[in-house]
Amino acid sequence: MKNNNFKLRFAILIVVVIALCLNAFAATATYTVYSVTGDVHMLKNGKSVELLSRSTLRANDVIAIGEESAVTLLDEKNLQMIFLTSAEKGSVSSFVKKAKSKKGLNRQYFGYLRSQLVSPRGKKMSHPDTYMQATATSYRSLATDSLLLTSIVNILGAKDESVEKKLVEPQSVINTDLDVDFDLVRCADGTLVSGDVDGETGCYVRVKNNTLSHVYVNVLNIDEDGEKYLVLPVDEASLCAHLLVPPMSTIAFKSEPFVFGDDRSKETFMLVATKEPVDFSILMSPIAGGRSGKVIPTGISRKMVNVSGKDD
Repeated sequence: MKNNNFKLRFAILIVVVIALCLNAFAATATYTVYSVTGDVHMLKNGKSVELLSRSTLRANDVIAIGEESAVTLLDEKNLQMIFLTSAEKGSVSSFVKKAKSKKGLNRQYFGYLRSQLVSPRGKKMSHPDTYMQATATSYRSLATDSLLLTSIVNILGAKDESVEKKLVEPQSVINTDLDVDFDLVRCADGTLVSGDVDGETGCYVRVKNNTLSHVYVNVLNIDEDGEKYLVLPVDEASLCAHLLVPPMSTIAFKSEPFVFGDDRSKETFMLVATKEPVDFSILMSPIAGGRSGKVIPTGISRKMVNVSGKDD
């Protein structure tokens, strides 16, 4: 009887020791912040500070994610990309446990993402006037960029006419490969721009990804004179981490507002979404299909806006 009691106490001790070791290991787990979009802060030395991409988080660090915001982490131990979208405050480990979406990565691609994050070219953002032609890698070729243009041409059915012209025609039918949508939101009061907007109104883009995959997005603005503008900036390395929208989420790009001009005009906005990073600056080139006919899954949504002039 005594021997059985000893064995039972010993077994319980072993279980407790294992549990303590697992908790200690979990507390030392670290993650690299791949992408931050929206209102995300972390608690540091008793103060709330903005969470930045390329930061390192420990499992017991406390972060707060705001509404329509997201954090994407790289987990080297498990070779995963983890999407955190719950609008709440808690430890990183609690967010990771509740994360509804995770994507497995092979070690080579994981290493590529890590190296691109620390690259100076990945930190340089701009609103280019022309195609930047970012250096191709084994994971993103220049051909991928041109496939995006071919995809847009096919989706719009504009093989024999200008895509830009078709986009600004109200009667044009806009199809899509991916279930994505977006809103233009007034910075001042959070109301949606629908049809008409006053000149000199500041707005931001809110993107809805209704797919089970994360997507990379940008919004192309075309005015009635055919002038183009990319609403969201692109990075020189075309990593596009700052343009990532997690699966089944709504993300507000409040940090990238834009202002309508003060002249009367008709503006067209086209959301473009892809499942892989592309150099979105290619949208500043004339949109035409390639000869190969190859395409990539592409999401498209359009909004048309009438801007009131300052004298209206």
